Amino acid sequence: MISRVNKSILGLTMGDPAGISAEITIKSWLSRKTKSVPPFIFFGSNNLLLRRANEMGLNIETKIIKNFHNFDADCFSKFIPVVDIPIIDEKLGIYEKKNDSAIVDSISSATDFLKNKKINAIVTNPVNKNSLKYNKRHYSGQTELLANIFNSKQQVMLLNSEAMRVIPLTRHIPISAIPSSISKKLIINTTRIGIESLIKFFNINKPKVAITGLNPHAGDNGLIGNEEDQIIKPAVEYLQKKSYLVQGPLSADSLFHESSLKKYDLIVCMYHDQALIPIKARSLYSAVNVTLGLDIVRTSPDHGTAYDIANKYIADETSLIEALNLAEKMIKPHVK
Repeated sequence: MISRVNKSILGLTMGDPAGISAEITIKSWLSRKTKSVPPFIFFGSNNLLLRRANEMGLNIETKIIKNFHNFDADCFSKFIPVVDIPIIDEKLGIYEKKNDSAIVDSISSATDFLKNKKINAIVTNPVNKNSLKYNKRHYSGQTELLANIFNSKQQVMLLNSEAMRVIPLTRHIPISAIPSSISKKLIINTTRIGIESLIKFFNINKPKVAITGLNPHAGDNGLIGNEEDQIIKPAVEYLQKKSYLVQGPLSADSLFHESSLKKYDLIVCMYHDQALIPIKARSLYSAVNVTLGLDIVRTSPDHGTAYDIANKYIADETSLIEALNLAEKMIKPHVK
């Protein structure tokens, strides 16, 4: 067991070695003197960090951690602690299939440490979805992989920023599949998980929630589609009867201006872009992806591998720092 000296310790996964993950990890650690950056252990290639730092002309210290009995979170101020997971030499900006196993090993190693209470939460760096093969199955995202590892029946994606919190009811599916994918049960369960998580991790005692419609103008009383009347409204009424502070279905086009956002702690949207476009427009570099429903804390920066800029060393580390800080904030009341 790690000696926490009353401090939380996070596990940070490697992400895709060919992307910007190593770069933003290094930049985040170097920011610790001027910004709030909680202690983390890097699960990934030690050589990758040293090589990337050298390419950027930056000086860092790393240390491969083998004996966790004497590990102290205060060491983070001196070096990046690493659980070393070797990789095949990467070429920046180009997906390398040979590193798939190392990418997944990084995630599974971090989850093992979490299960054994050696770390308190997981922050995942971005990966290429082609990499996610585990126990002979391919997963569409790290969320789905973690759900399998932790036997979660339903996972919820929460995007968090100072401006707003949003949940997409459906995630990575075609637009054409959305109407048949939403249901009263899915809306109820997703909203409940969101509310319970705000109470548990964000210290919001009675969260106020808005639920959007699917169609323009929330269906306009049945003139533009019937999903609002047949599915969304019954779900909202059920939640209201259970004393949840929920309103909807509301027209999405008028929900994301300043005065409206102040009314709600959370907005549940019907599909991916309905939720992600407004939060990325308002909080491009500071939004954080939080996975709810896993019974653990997992956050990640709200961006991808950024292959297109991986060899330019211009990546912004803000979202990763925000993800680290949010993970620490979420677990702080629960760390003994």
